[in-house]
Amino acid sequence: MFGMTKKQFLKKSKNCLKDTGIQLLLVRKIIYQEQNGKIGYREAYQKLDKIRENMENIFFKYEDLKPPSKCSSLHIEILNTLIVLQETLVANSEYLTLSEKGLKPEALRELEKSQEQLENFRKKFQEVGQKVDVYLQ
Repeated sequence: MFGMTKKQFLKKSKNCLKDTGIQLLLVRKIIYQEQNGKIGYREAYQKLDKIRENMENIFFKYEDLKPPSKCSSLHIEILNTLIVLQETLVANSEYLTLSEKGLKPEALRELEKSQEQLENFRKKFQEVGQKVDVYLQ
């Protein structure tokens, strides 16, 4: 049986990025609410856990793709980008855990770390999204 074509792979990549973009917006909203005290620790943790589950599903579904050999580097680049968002979720969960325990200085460091990782993810996400768009043309 033949593998997928370049165009099929790029369309699936585009869909993966679209699904990830939705999760990104949800993460940004939660972090904004955390910074402004508009969300409790439990509620934020539950929402982040749901996003983490969604990201795992997106990641594993995309990881299982069998791209054409000329698209392998793009496949790996997208997977690495998804990992950065997962790391952001972990850092933000750490922030919530430390905040709930009353460890303010440590919690603030984790919040900063999650914000930096989120910004790093946004840059990588934008770059890889542009690559997929260019290749699809």
